[in-house]
Amino acid sequence: MPLVTFIVGTVPDIIKSIDVARELATNGLSVSIYDTLQNRSDEFERHRDVPIIRSSVVRAECRDDLDWVASCASEIAELCGDLVVVQGDTYSALAGAHGAVRAGAALAHIEAGLRSHDPLSPFPEEMNRVFIDTQSDLLFCATRTDFDDLCATASVVDKKSFVVGNTVCDPIFQHRDHLASAATRPNGVLVSLHRRENYRHREQIIKSLSRLITNFPGTEFRLLKRGLLATSEAAEFGANATMIGLTEHLHFLEMLTGSQIAICDSGGILEEAVTLGVPVVCLRRTLERGRLVEGVDCIDPGAVEGPQLPLLIERLLSPQLGGRGPLRETFGDGQSAKRIATLILDHLDASIRRNEGGHTDPDRDQRVLVPFARSKAAESPGPVKDFRTDQRSRRFTAVASGADACDS
Repeated sequence: MPLVTFIVGTVPDIIKSIDVARELATNGLSVSIYDTLQNRSDEFERHRDVPIIRSSVVRAECRDDLDWVASCASEIAELCGDLVVVQGDTYSALAGAHGAVRAGAALAHIEAGLRSHDPLSPFPEEMNRVFIDTQSDLLFCATRTDFDDLCATASVVDKKSFVVGNTVCDPIFQHRDHLASAATRPNGVLVSLHRRENYRHREQIIKSLSRLITNFPGTEFRLLKRGLLATSEAAEFGANATMIGLTEHLHFLEMLTGSQIAICDSGGILEEAVTLGVPVVCLRRTLERGRLVEGVDCIDPGAVEGPQLPLLIERLLSPQLGGRGPLRETFGDGQSAKRIATLILDHLDASIRRNEGGHTDPDRDQRVLVPFARSKAAESPGPVKDFRTDQRSRRFTAVASGADACDS
């Protein structure tokens, strides 16, 4: 029985990967999760229905981030199964990709193809995601835009690439009835800021938030106590500010659904808010192409002290006609985890039959299934090849095709 190893290290990693792992386990596969413990404490909710291997690498004892990645990769190479699944573009995902290459395991990438086409924005995520895509055998893109960018920046020859929607949307559709009540009475502003590149603007962002909260005394501002706000206290901002500590994901979705606006710098929260119909103000200089959609306004964090932010918040807080409509399927329709699990099962089944010398329908290996309704069929230029370690020494040429620019 093949063993599939998922690599996680952040809260979004777990949220976006756990349902895929469960689907595979339900279908009889051996599944394990390797947790790098990248940027959170052990107090976060643990999913006991899937075996979890906690990293023995102590990040504080490593020389730097790359030393930590290399150490985790070595451990992953020793512990991983026949297929390694990574999600997104974190250092944990990078470690998983390196570990899979060392072990001679196949590699699958959830949320493949995402691009800003700027190596420094976001950094190091843009470089991580491009590298991971070049090493992956299975590439699961959230949208057709991501698939097109994948084709422009990494050769998809001898790979299987799919457009499946984003797994971050799955919990929203699973709990849609529960979340519906919060959507009928939205109030307040939810704030979550954590991006590495925004730390250099932290002082300006904190000052701007303080003024914003003071200027809207009748509006509750719920600030997530993490990232840029990890050391802040509610008293610094005013009586209408509330600090929110570590919370379960469903509770976070309830808060997001019940908010009039979300201020964030996170792509994941942006996707969740758009799905729920919550207006988003994103503090980013650039966004990955395809994310600057209806309901999203972008502000350069370097210009956050200007008049744009308060004017934007005032407009978004004004009384709105009617309630929110149905959930949006901009980034997914709630079935992404099931699709990915099915495609992984098909891939492993085909690999087993090849290894046993059985006949494999060549058309099946070349066909790319795209059941996500918003996306067109994405044709793969060639069949999946059997993994060989020496075939991993591939080079790529990044072709910049432009990102969504954010006006300051």
